[in-house]
Amino acid sequence: MSSEFSQQVLRSAVSRPVTLILVLLFVAAGCATAPVERGKNQAQEGVFAADQGYWEEAQFRWLKALAIAEMNARALNNLAVQHERDGEFEAAKDYYDKALVAATPAEHFYVDRNNRQFAPIWERISSGSMDDDKLIDMPLDEFPEGQTAAVGVLEIIVSVPDQGPNLAGYNRLLVGNFVPAEETESNINDFAVRYFRRRITQRTFYETQDQLEAPMDPASRGEEVFDNADYWVERAASSEADLVLTGTIGLSTEQESQMVRERIRSPDGQIREVARFQDVVTYKITFDVVVLRGEDGERLVEQTLESEASYPVEEGVSNQEAVFETLERMLPQLLETITPRRSEQSRYLIY
Repeated sequence: MSSEFSQQVLRSAVSRPVTLILVLLFVAAGCATAPVERGKNQAQEGVFAADQGYWEEAQFRWLKALAIAEMNARALNNLAVQHERDGEFEAAKDYYDKALVAATPAEHFYVDRNNRQFAPIWERISSGSMDDDKLIDMPLDEFPEGQTAAVGVLEIIVSVPDQGPNLAGYNRLLVGNFVPAEETESNINDFAVRYFRRRITQRTFYETQDQLEAPMDPASRGEEVFDNADYWVERAASSEADLVLTGTIGLSTEQESQMVRERIRSPDGQIREVARFQDVVTYKITFDVVVLRGEDGERLVEQTLESEASYPVEEGVSNQEAVFETLERMLPQLLETITPRRSEQSRYLIY
């Protein structure tokens, strides 16, 4: 650019200072608006991906939106919902807090609703107590009069911890060994450990391990073995387990005669009901369940489970078959004990 031309442009700008300022302000506003719009577009694309079930892609889009504009309330809210959905509650809490600060009034309506649903869940998890009243899915409030929903939303359902033990975040479970109860008629530790490990693997999200090759001292009795935190921490560490399922288990049997009624066909061809006495043997298993945290041996769950099953002596049911069936009847109680109850609630993704 020549010196003469430069001076001419400068004189022109000086003669029209207001015009120059307006141009500069317009350009600056455009530069500031562009990242905001790009961020909103990324948030929207993330919601569309989540709607199709592509949650990893959705998370990528929302994080990209935050890289463009770190106070994007829509992306912050959506990441909070995603982390809550995945059981990552500390991250969800952090994102909800940031979204509430960054939200516009229209965005705040939905962010606040999500956060109010999440708040009692976070309080339970952070305090370690899940014994409060059952969580309730609150209806969506009316949108404030005089305002219009200037945002788009997608309602989704998340499964959140409800009443029950706070075992969220644990993945690997050491099953057994169990202490034989004092009154037990036979030591069923090995059978019970194998049975529970197989069923827990089939019916829950836990990875499982056992240490049948390192049984407990048969002389172990009572509370002292469960109060030995170092013992359980060592066992958990050797199995890389987050949790230990142990306890005291005992088997008892009782034989008695019971009156049963049967329908038989008489010689004249009529169906008649008759009563007779039948010898039956009843198997009863009592399991005082203890769930310990692997890192420090702290007791998280203590509960007594009982189940029984009766078999006619004449049917010749084997002891192994009877124990298996009695454990089968106990299984639903055990799964409920070691798996947090969950509740379905609605959340809103914003775009």
